[in-house]
Amino acid sequence: MNDWTESESRAELAHQLYQEGRLAEAAAELRAAIEINPDNASWHFNLGLVLDSMDDFVRACEAYRKALAIEPGDAETLNCLGVDLTRMGNCEEALECFEQISQADPTYEPAYCNRIITYTETGDHEQAEVMFYMARQIVDECPLCYYNLGNSFYVRGQFDRAAECWKRTLRLDADHPHIHARIAEAYWAQGDLERARRHYQADLRSDPGSVETLMDFGELLMELGRLDEAGEKFRRVLEQRPDHSGAHFCLGELALQQERAGDAEQQFRLVLRIAPDFPGAHARLGELLLRRHRRKQATRHLLAELRISGDDTDTLQEVGQLLIQARKTHYANTVLRRLVRLAPQDAQAHHNLAVSFFMMRRIDDGILHCRRAIKLKARYPLALYNLALAHLQKGSLRRARRYIFRALTLAPDDKRIRDLSRRLGTTHIWSRLRLRRRGGDRGRKMRM
Repeated sequence: MNDWTESESRAELAHQLYQEGRLAEAAAELRAAIEINPDNASWHFNLGLVLDSMDDFVRACEAYRKALAIEPGDAETLNCLGVDLTRMGNCEEALECFEQISQADPTYEPAYCNRIITYTETGDHEQAEVMFYMARQIVDECPLCYYNLGNSFYVRGQFDRAAECWKRTLRLDADHPHIHARIAEAYWAQGDLERARRHYQADLRSDPGSVETLMDFGELLMELGRLDEAGEKFRRVLEQRPDHSGAHFCLGELALQQERAGDAEQQFRLVLRIAPDFPGAHARLGELLLRRHRRKQATRHLLAELRISGDDTDTLQEVGQLLIQARKTHYANTVLRRLVRLAPQDAQAHHNLAVSFFMMRRIDDGILHCRRAIKLKARYPLALYNLALAHLQKGSLRRARRYIFRALTLAPDDKRIRDLSRRLGTTHIWSRLRLRRRGGDRGRKMRM
């Protein structure tokens, strides 16, 4: 067998292996063929396709560029390169690829269709819609165009329009991958959980082993309160991938909701063994350890969560509150001050920071942030309650009574507020009685 025959044979074998899903072997055969004959653009292109299927987009782009060096301006290669550049976030270069196609062949519809998603990635949704209508002039009913436009609407928060686009995709291409899951996402975002549930079920009928759909469906079922069904979905994920940290984390959350603290702790510890930097796992462990009054260990996990999550405001809020519970007041104060800098309009952040100041006996600083919390959220009975307590400590009974009255108006059934209201009422009465008596003493003459 001469070199030419061997290279052709390897390229044909690579095609067969690719069809069978044996991607690594297909890539190896193509590389062997290319080593013998490096001037065949189709083999470089095919290697790019194989690497695409392996999610190795960097090397796929290298293969496409080598193909273009041999056959410059090939529309299909430029299109694949543009798609992968978009996936890697290099949208400017991707747009150049698509524009190069359009200049050479204005009727090549994928150059417009794929630009919808590239412009969506850049946030230029107006241009995304322009590309959609330009694509429709060439192919009126392209399911991928509707799918990509649906992504643009979804990113903009226009979930109803996203759902309509994805339903059109479904009508045009019933086998479009995971289209039911995308429709489910749109319904979920609109709060229509029952419709979302039905579409997730439909998606699993077409692909029962989809880990991504099983995970999303499980989380939706948790929100619906169907906890046993949710657990079954997460366990199905673990049957395929026993080290799936997300599934273990969700089973931990599920155990927390079912008040199975021991099982929850076991799951969160398992998550951290698999993925030590998994967001949220340290915070959950910290919370569970606090319930067992193991404050030192809890604090260690809470601080570890901060190192992982950085400036995520939800994490700062949660960890700050838990550090207050752990009575690590100075840590909590530092975290919550960072949160207030990042989210100055967050009423709860200001209130929690106020609580940390109160615990540090910095009453005036606490009052300042409590007032800011109420300014941002007028109907905030807990902040009003804490303001009343703070003014009581300062001896300002009139202000304390004013704040507790407002709190009682908003939450008349809150026992703490009722108790403090009664306490302040009694204090005020005796204060007035003492004042009257002293005034009477000053006005009476001594009897002789």
